[in-house]
Amino acid sequence: MHFRRSLGVIAGLAAALTMVGAAATPAFAASTNGLTVYADTVTDQGCVQTNVFHRGIDGIVWRINVLQNGQQDKNATVSVQVKGGQTFKAPYNSKDGFYTAFWPVPINQPTGTVQYSVTATDGSATGSYQPQFMVAPSELMIVPATYTVNPKVGTGTKPVTLFAKTVKLIPVTAGVDLVTSSQGKISLSPMTAGTVNAQIGLEGNVNAKGEQIVNKTVAMHYNASSKTWTGNVPTAGLKAGLYVVIVNAADHVSPANTGTGTSLAFTVQ
Repeated sequence: MHFRRSLGVIAGLAAALTMVGAAATPAFAASTNGLTVYADTVTDQGCVQTNVFHRGIDGIVWRINVLQNGQQDKNATVSVQVKGGQTFKAPYNSKDGFYTAFWPVPINQPTGTVQYSVTATDGSATGSYQPQFMVAPSELMIVPATYTVNPKVGTGTKPVTLFAKTVKLIPVTAGVDLVTSSQGKISLSPMTAGTVNAQIGLEGNVNAKGEQIVNKTVAMHYNASSKTWTGNVPTAGLKAGLYVVIVNAADHVSPANTGTGTSLAFTVQ
């Protein structure tokens, strides 16, 4: 199933929900004037129950159950309100017995805890729900996304490329993408704006903490036609030896979504 970016596919939740259970029943529910409301949150990729979601990658699915006089109410009007944000309608899905709402977490969504509440109305009967334990491990949590960074050194296809000292510039390219998967299909969303650099260091030359000692840092720029970041490493001043290239990426969101990738080595001789 695939909920990403579309409320219209909520109906497809049925099959995966049956793997998780028949009812969303957290420890507490709030009852007001006749309706009792239960809710939990699951991912949009496999419907795994969790309270932690990555912005730009994950979609939040609320599974909601409404009871009236101890019986399931299938005719209520249900919605989810995110504090300081949007309100999402939660239609009833007769196949799985849940009301469901979906929120694709934006790439620039502030990180940290998110408070939400669920309300239900059926005629004069009403009910609501919100998480009872207001501590970080149980609250809805938004965390930064991690970009997948795939650097490539040179223009050849061999995993290790040899460069003589007469070569003045070594091209470096890197794909910087948000990678999502649904029903076995991989989707890439390239990072098109931000800060990306390539750090060059002699392989095995590390500090006391085991961190790579950097000999050069080169800014990279986004190439819209190839959907990659590109830069050129000058060989001037590089000692002979085997080098690694580490590409670091960060977008303009605060706090930034980041990613790091390490290439196979190249040789200066």
